[in-house]
Amino acid sequence: MTSKNGSGSTVHAPLAAWRQVRSQVVRHLDYGAGHRWLDLAIEGEFEPPVPGQFVQLLMPPAPVLLPRPMSVAGVRRERKKLVIGFLYAPVGAGTAALASLAPGEDVELLGPLGRGYPLEAPGTPVLLAGGRGVAPLLFAANVLAASGRRVEFVFGARSKEFLVGVADARERLAKLGGRLHLCTDDGSRGFRGNVIERLTQLARTLPAPLVIHACGPHGMLKSAAAWAIANGARAHLAMESVMACGTGVCRGCPMPRSAARSAAFDPARTPSLYGNRDYAMCCTEGPVFESADLDWERVH
Repeated sequence: MTSKNGSGSTVHAPLAAWRQVRSQVVRHLDYGAGHRWLDLAIEGEFEPPVPGQFVQLLMPPAPVLLPRPMSVAGVRRERKKLVIGFLYAPVGAGTAALASLAPGEDVELLGPLGRGYPLEAPGTPVLLAGGRGVAPLLFAANVLAASGRRVEFVFGARSKEFLVGVADARERLAKLGGRLHLCTDDGSRGFRGNVIERLTQLARTLPAPLVIHACGPHGMLKSAAAWAIANGARAHLAMESVMACGTGVCRGCPMPRSAARSAAFDPARTPSLYGNRDYAMCCTEGPVFESADLDWERVH
């Protein structure tokens, strides 16, 4: 959460308290398109993450040392346990080790971390998902539906094979009263084109103002930010970076501030864990940023 002081500078409210807890694997299965779904159950006190936040999973001693940042794809209560879901693809040593975990095994978990989507923002909610970015946005759709707000959900990929968990997305959105708009670059499923092209079409039929919440590759997010700025919409974008600590200490996840945000930066009012005048820390000021927060020409 942020607010403005008298000079127009941004003042950051304290982040929610995080803690390290032991969790247990309760479900671990294939989700399609080379992805896996993992559910971890936590007993005891742990603040439920909100859509857009992440946790750090501390893997067993071998083969990796650093924890793995994992975007939260769902939260539910089962009896006295909090169950947190994750969607991921085994692509390196850490996620390969994660993929080997079986139900009943323990995992240390640190969180919740970062800033999530401001789902209370007024306007017509439009959720833009690319690839496995679908999971945290389905989580967001659940939260919006619980507050009585229907969503427009635009889900895109290179081809139909990369629409991760599309059957689950269709079923869940139907139950929530949301509308699913599929698009693929090659036209193999739904609209032929990318999510921004579909958004441009869709925007003509929706009540203004639009408020966009997006998750996907950085190229897609950059295009979403440019579209929002050009069309007078608010866009909130979940970024990825190398977040070794997740708490702003290691300084390993810098995101370049826009010129306006750099000019408004007040070091006397900004905790050091949020970065400096030129760079925000993805793990503390993000991972969800508003389109005007970042210099997209320097985002990689």
